Amino acid sequence: MKKVFLCVFLIFGTIVGSGFSSGKEIFVFFSRFGKLSYLYIFLASLMFFLLFYLFLRKGKFVIEKLEKSKILNLILIFISIVFTSSMFAGLKSLFSFTGSVFYIILCAILLVVTVLITLKGMRALEKVTAFLMPICAFIFLAVLIYISFQKSEISMDISFPFGYFYCPLYVALNFSTSAFIVSRAGSDLTKKQTFFVSLFTSLLLFAFLTFGNFVLRNHTESFYADMPFLYLSENNAFMFGLCYAVILVGCITTLFSLCLTLRESFKNFVKSDAVNLSLSVFLPFLISELGFSEIVGNLYPLSSVLGVCVLLFFIFSFQRKKNFKSENRKE
Repeated sequence: MKKVFLCVFLIFGTIVGSGFSSGKEIFVFFSRFGKLSYLYIFLASLMFFLLFYLFLRKGKFVIEKLEKSKILNLILIFISIVFTSSMFAGLKSLFSFTGSVFYIILCAILLVVTVLITLKGMRALEKVTAFLMPICAFIFLAVLIYISFQKSEISMDISFPFGYFYCPLYVALNFSTSAFIVSRAGSDLTKKQTFFVSLFTSLLLFAFLTFGNFVLRNHTESFYADMPFLYLSENNAFMFGLCYAVILVGCITTLFSLCLTLRESFKNFVKSDAVNLSLSVFLPFLISELGFSEIVGNLYPLSSVLGVCVLLFFIFSFQRKKNFKSENRKE
């Protein structure tokens, strides 16, 4: 079971980024759609389970497709750059609380550590997520429990249409950026282990999405804050610090996985390792100057549409491969 939980934390760490852990992403894709948001979260979790299982089982095939398809890599590069930029933007927002001098120092340290992890690859990422994610999950839970007991300043029922459309977009966005990591993670898992990794990861996502949505739905005044959970915990210094730590860890683990994904995608176009590394780390860092809220609110929905295209491509490829094998057996 140790291998199962290591894989669960690795995948969970690629998804729980700044948007998820700050509450902004939960608002954009779920909370603003009213009471039906709980149904959309359930459907999203079910889709995550099916995709986790499928991609963990078909890992080698996915990696082969990623290596061969230029168009697929270009789409993934765009999506990953958007997501990576939002992680950098989220971290910059957190660093801004420390003052201008420390802000520059922390940004420099972040860049150095990101470069080192990206160079070391999957093993380094597995160690980081195995250590940080269990701690992060418990702290996140404590923060949500605290906020849920706070009185809301404003009570209103906001319900926008098209939640049923945003639900699969959320899954596509988050999964398309982590498809490479998920596929690599499943390379040495048995069928039984694959099932449990898929189940536990999707249940973990369901639990935190549901609880996070409950908190936001009961504190609608936080909807338009850059980081809703951080905003809701600011009246308690201790809880604010815990929430700050959760978002920080969420940003960092997702940032590392995205930079690894970008590096692999850029290898199909760039021969120089130095240029490849620069594009994977420094380009998103510069784009992050657009701002966290702007990237999540405006670029995430566009990227999620492209993410749907990526998932449909793979699902179609899986089906075509299955049909091809069936025809060969008949012959």
